Amino acid sequence: MASRFVITDHGLDRFIERAELDNLESDQYRELLLAELERGLPFGGQVGSDELYLLRCGLVAAVVWEDGSGFVKTVLTRGQAIANMESQGAILRFARPVYPVRDTSDAANKAELQVLAERHFRAGIERKERNAILREHGFDPAGEAGEIYRAAYHALVEAMRGSAA
Repeated sequence: MASRFVITDHGLDRFIERAELDNLESDQYRELLLAELERGLPFGGQVGSDELYLLRCGLVAAVVWEDGSGFVKTVLTRGQAIANMESQGAILRFARPVYPVRDTSDAANKAELQVLAERHFRAGIERKERNAILREHGFDPAGEAGEIYRAAYHALVEAMRGSAA
């Protein structure tokens, strides 16, 4: 069952204003907005029963659902929608970048993990930052690479403790 959207005059006016498209007829803008809404992704919520939908064009539609119909109240820029959510107390986090994971069966990669452990130990880098650096280098701190790295790091810690005694 497809969602049924009802576009308010205000919602259509904001879409026309913010979409920055060539001069289309009002009906063409309405059809375009309906197509964008059908492919839109849930983006967050507002106070009450409002929902936000991220449209493929980059704009955000504020929709209130009532009796199975979604009424498009307004269309915002992505920045405006984020600012509205933050003003209501939302804490937005950006996804961390995804790094390709390297194979740890290679002796060179194992040696690089040991060198990284030594550098981090000497620099006194905290665990969270060490894990971030490992990810940047393509190693998974929670996987086999993390085990190899931690073994090398803990060996350095133990060596320091042994020399201090």
